[in-house]
Amino acid sequence: MAGSTPALPPELCDYILDQLADDKRTLRSCALTSRQWLPRAQHNLFRSIYIDWSNCSAFSRLLSANPLLTDHVRTLEIESAFGIFSMDRLHGATLDAWLHAIPPWMPARLANLTKLELALLTIDADLARGFFNRLRGVTHLTLWACTLKTFDVFTEMYLSFPGLKRLTIAFTQEWESNPRGAVAPLAKGGALPQLEVLELTSGCDNFKVLSWLVAEDLHRAVHTLSCTRVPWAELSTLGELLNELAPTLKQLRIGLGESASASGESPTPRLTFLMLKRVPPAAPPRGTDWTAPIFSPLPALHTLTLDIHTARLSAVPYTLSLLAQLAVPALRTLAFAVKCGEFDTAFLIPWARVADVAARFHGHGGGRALECVRVGVKERPRAGPPVVHVDARAGTVGVGGMVDFAEMERSVREAFGAKGMGKLVVFERVVR
Repeated sequence: MAGSTPALPPELCDYILDQLADDKRTLRSCALTSRQWLPRAQHNLFRSIYIDWSNCSAFSRLLSANPLLTDHVRTLEIESAFGIFSMDRLHGATLDAWLHAIPPWMPARLANLTKLELALLTIDADLARGFFNRLRGVTHLTLWACTLKTFDVFTEMYLSFPGLKRLTIAFTQEWESNPRGAVAPLAKGGALPQLEVLELTSGCDNFKVLSWLVAEDLHRAVHTLSCTRVPWAELSTLGELLNELAPTLKQLRIGLGESASASGESPTPRLTFLMLKRVPPAAPPRGTDWTAPIFSPLPALHTLTLDIHTARLSAVPYTLSLLAQLAVPALRTLAFAVKCGEFDTAFLIPWARVADVAARFHGHGGGRALECVRVGVKERPRAGPPVVHVDARAGTVGVGGMVDFAEMERSVREAFGAKGMGKLVVFERVVR
């Protein structure tokens, strides 16, 4: 027909549909619009799947009617319900029943699945062996606020993924029934995972995972480690484990959490401010239950990130002590991940002290100089009307929930500039 619109090349149609990968609603419309668009639309629709109690049964029915759709699945996220109310428990029971009733053919069909994210699930040996452990292609496993009945359930899951490269554990009760019990010895034989990236986010118990990896000689390929919310008392444990990872470790992130004082309370922001003023940069406050850890040199490490949280400022002296003790001859990037909650605590970050300790990495001992000091600042979103804070001590007036980023950047640049490192500073406001 003379007036018809010329058809777009298939490659261009696929490219356009790929740009809509995160827009599920539009992709569904495209799948119903043209037979030519259907294959690529389905590919993007099923590439990442989220399952909870409300859609689990529908997902099974859909795959039973069209098993070929499983070929598209690369990421599978399964989230249970959490709460004390009867409806929360009902939703959790619904998903749990679905998981235990998954047909045997489904795991085998998910051959292209590489990323498995599990949240708020209770995982026992039957569930692990019946479903999760049969997803042999997984390379990235995330456990978020899950409960594993025993540590052996975790080890069995871990060893069932021979291609696993990245493990993320956050706020997980890994061994609820026997937290410090013995772990069954590793059964030899078969391909073992060569883990490269390990992220731990829930305090001291997660060091059991890292300790197990080291004990079973499964840590040799780890080049990136992130440990946040580490209690002060566990720094010695962290130091021992870092010694084992030293030959291959290239990127390290550490965030320290608070440990209660003898009275059972954490220091107040005012007390923390006094601590930061009086304590030498390389030593934490006196009178605390503290044994300085011993760190071996980390010869391969080129990026070090330290967390600073304004709600946990009492951990800053320990962060400075850690920074003063680490021997990192190949360090190129020193980063600080700052999370701000209240205006009246954000100004307490002692950037002059931080810069003073960090200066030891800048051309120290004739080695290669530090190339970048990156400061990323994230503000916690707040609901409700703003509250004005007046601090007579510091002579500041601010709005609660609003960080003066310009003032913080000025403080950062002044502090590092005084140490001859001003040109290295990259200050970023983290939006997400």
